[in-house]
Amino acid sequence: MEIRHLITFRAVATGLSFTQAATQLGYVQSAVTSHIKALEEEMGVRLFDRLGRRIVLTQAGSQLLGYADKILQLANEATTVICGAGEPAGPVIVSAPEVLCAYRLPEVIRELHDQYPGVRLLFRANPTGALDSHLQRALANGDVDAAFVLEEDIASTDWLNVEHLTDEPLVIVAALQHPLAQASTLEPVDLNGVPVLLTDRGCGYRRVFERALSSAGSRPAIAGEFTSGETVKRCVETGTAIGVLALISVAAELDAGRLIALPWNGPTLALSSYLVTHQQRWVSPAHAALREATRRSFSPKYDWRAARLPTPAPAATPRARLNERRAPTLSEVLPLGAATLPCESPIVHA
Repeated sequence: MEIRHLITFRAVATGLSFTQAATQLGYVQSAVTSHIKALEEEMGVRLFDRLGRRIVLTQAGSQLLGYADKILQLANEATTVICGAGEPAGPVIVSAPEVLCAYRLPEVIRELHDQYPGVRLLFRANPTGALDSHLQRALANGDVDAAFVLEEDIASTDWLNVEHLTDEPLVIVAALQHPLAQASTLEPVDLNGVPVLLTDRGCGYRRVFERALSSAGSRPAIAGEFTSGETVKRCVETGTAIGVLALISVAAELDAGRLIALPWNGPTLALSSYLVTHQQRWVSPAHAALREATRRSFSPKYDWRAARLPTPAPAATPRARLNERRAPTLSEVLPLGAATLPCESPIVHA
C-alpha cells in the first residue's frame, strides 16, 4: 500500500470527484484513476460505486478513509520529527473570515515570520466566520489545521479545542449625510423600516443584530446582502444605508470622519474571536508556532471591552439634532491611549 495512493484516495473520497482530486494534487485524471484502481486491486474490494456521473464511497471505502487519515497523519508526523529537527517549518492550513484576515491576522503573520520564516500559512476563506458544520467537518478531516472564527459564546468539546482570543464589539455605522447621523440616541424600534445593508445569513454580525431587533418587534428594510463586510462598509460610506460591522474594521473610517457610529441604546452587539483546533490531532511544530504567535498578537494592547462607544442621551428623542454634526473620532470610540490599531493593512497569502 503506497502512501501516494492513500493521498489520492483521501482526496477523491473527501471531494467525491476524480476531477477535483486531480486538480488538487496536480495530477492528470488518468493518474488518479490508476491510483484508485491499484488500491482496489491490492485490497480486493471496490472503494467507490459509480452512479452515472456521481461517485459514492462503498462501505469498504468509508472504512479505509478512517485508516487513511490516521496513516497519513502518522507519516507526516514521522517525517517532521525525523527530518525536521530544526526550527518549525512547513505548511499550516488556516481558515479565517475576511475581517480577521484584514485586521487581526497580519500581526500574527508578522510575529510568526519574524521568528520562523520557514512556516507557510495556507488560507481557506470562511465567508460567515462561523463554526458551522462545514468548518467542523474540515477540522475533523484534517483539511483545516486551525480555524479563526467570530462567534458568540462557544466552548471546547470532546474533540474541539476552543480558545478565546479577544472580544470584538460591533457598531452600527452610517455616513455623515444619513438622516440617522443626527440622532442623539438610537433604539431598536427606531430602525423599523430603515434601509440596512447586511452580511450573508449565517454571519455573526447579522445574527446578533437581527436578534436585537426582533426582540423589540423592529423590522428594518434590507437594502442589500453581501458576502464581504468591506463591501458593506464602502456602500455605507456613500450614504446608501446603515450597516452593522466589527468596530475594528471601521475604526480608521471613524477616526477620519468618513463614518459615524450611531449611539445604540439596545441589547449589546458583540462577538468574540476564537482559535479552534482539533484536540486529538498531532500538532506539528509549525502549527504550534502559529498558536504561540497568535497568543502574542492577540494579547491586549488595549482593552476592547472598555471601548467607549457613543453613549445615548439619557432622555432623548430618537431624531433629535446634535448641536454639532460630526463623526466621533477614534479617540472618542476607544479608551485613552488606544488610538493606534494593531493591524490595518490587508492580508497577503503567506
